[in-house]
Amino acid sequence: MVHINLSLYEFCVLSYLHAFHAGNHADVIKHLCWLGVINYLKKKEKPFTVYDTHAGAGCYALTGEQMQKNREFETGFVPLAGINPQSSLLSGYLDAMTPHWENLQYAGSPLLAANALRAQDNAHFMELHPTESEVLTQVIRGVAKGNTHVHHRDGLEGVIALTPPSAKRGAILIDPPYERLNEYEAIPTTIRKILQRWAAAQIVLWYPLLSGRAGRKAGASEAMVSGLSNVGKTSFTAELRVADKHLDTGMYGSGVMVINPPWQLDAQLHEALDEVSKHLGPSVSSTINWVKKESNS
Repeated sequence: MVHINLSLYEFCVLSYLHAFHAGNHADVIKHLCWLGVINYLKKKEKPFTVYDTHAGAGCYALTGEQMQKNREFETGFVPLAGINPQSSLLSGYLDAMTPHWENLQYAGSPLLAANALRAQDNAHFMELHPTESEVLTQVIRGVAKGNTHVHHRDGLEGVIALTPPSAKRGAILIDPPYERLNEYEAIPTTIRKILQRWAAAQIVLWYPLLSGRAGRKAGASEAMVSGLSNVGKTSFTAELRVADKHLDTGMYGSGVMVINPPWQLDAQLHEALDEVSKHLGPSVSSTINWVKKESNS
């Protein structure tokens, strides 16, 4: 169990706190994919390094004020808790989450990664929010097995500065809140800079699917993904839709774009998301689409 000083949350000065959304459907697809990438890296004994650009607090108390306000976890992780999954990827995700869930906590992406690291592996978790960064430091200090580092800094700037790792094996999770429209432009620029320095980087980019209610942000994710269609050796998208976008629902789903994906991750995600969809409800569906396939030339 991770012990969190919840009073740290009372001094928030920035607008976005992931605790309001922790454990929702977006976290499910993001964390499934992130664990799939890490699992593949662990197949070899050689060390690897993972980077998380918008790490958040790392662990969220179900009884906390933020999680209780919207209770988004009720339509995300709750329907999956306690099931007997057929998918090996979904099974691993639930195994990683269960110890925290039983203690009324939802583990965020940095905590999942820290728990999965081996002694030879490395991690860099970046968080700009000063209070979230302080909580994250506390969370990671209690569980880290590899060489983990928490950075109170802008994640997009930080990941460029900290890559490539010396071992040249590793992956990056990019999952900003997309509160500012210019984030949709900054992210492709960052990814291109990373790949110029580290061509083999495995990158997981999370993005929201937004209806017309989002105004100028509607369609911005699709345009961003389209603009990244020529980067990396290969790439695909996986999306989880929980509502009809024509019903003015705001965020009707979300997706991940995986650049330089590990072998068979698409098949593993397809199987896992099919199973997730059945448990989340009849209106939920998922898709996997290859954006760039390896050239035969």
